[in-house]
Amino acid sequence: MNNLPVADLLVSAIIAACIVLSAMRGVIAEAGSMAAWVVAFFFAKLFAAPFADIAFASFQPRLFALALSFISLFVIACLIQKILRSLLTGAVSAVGLGFANRILGGVFGALKGILIITLLVMLASKTDLPDTEEWRQSYTLPFFVSLSEAVLNHSGGTAETPEDD
Repeated sequence: MNNLPVADLLVSAIIAACIVLSAMRGVIAEAGSMAAWVVAFFFAKLFAAPFADIAFASFQPRLFALALSFISLFVIACLIQKILRSLLTGAVSAVGLGFANRILGGVFGALKGILIITLLVMLASKTDLPDTEEWRQSYTLPFFVSLSEAVLNHSGGTAETPEDD
């Protein structure tokens, strides 16, 4: 184990941390949190202009009123969803499904950790990091490079491969 590359240790640590934190919170809190950000963003985007006309009509310039309106609605939507998540998590625990919630939270955390590493590899591919000896010695990074290339190809982005250079 003392010959394990640093990159592999970091990958393992990030995924393990995501698993532990997500298992502690549970799948309802984790998935709900992710959904809350998306819903809050679209809610704020949809209602920012009308809310700015009502709540911040006297603010100038108008862009400031719109920004303040967007931020206010985003925070309000997140708070409401946090209350709903707490109620739902409490109901699940009361029914006796708390253990299943935590196990599924750990699975969700593993997926979240894999996503985080994949995004970090995408960012690192735009730097000189893939040319370093530590990167080449890694056992896990080739998997994440392949995964990031698949994501980029599937999303319409362009994946750079070593053969392209």
